[in-house]
Amino acid sequence: MNKTATFITFAALAALAVIGIVVLLILAPSSAEAFGAFVVQLLGIIVVGASTIYALGQTNAKLDRVEAQTNGNLSRRDAEIERLTAENIELARQIPAETGPVDTSHGR
Repeated sequence: MNKTATFITFAALAALAVIGIVVLLILAPSSAEAFGAFVVQLLGIIVVGASTIYALGQTNAKLDRVEAQTNGNLSRRDAEIERLTAENIELARQIPAETGPVDTSHGR
């Protein structure tokens, strides 16, 4: 979402709210206070919603950038793991079936 468009939209809503409150103060002063409270709450909800949508957009952009940066590396890593696994299997086939126990004490 474009920051300028968001600001212009919010400013237009606030201007309409001010015009509405002025009209109510002239025509029906008793209901102007309730309308003013409603407008403040409504503008607050709009600000929170716009902020949340903007933050989600920023998060998605960062995730896309991280995915683009790591995609090739992860594929190469997986290919290397497959190659090493195949090499280990081949080496294991070359070992005689009955080699006996292996001394692992190392002089103890």
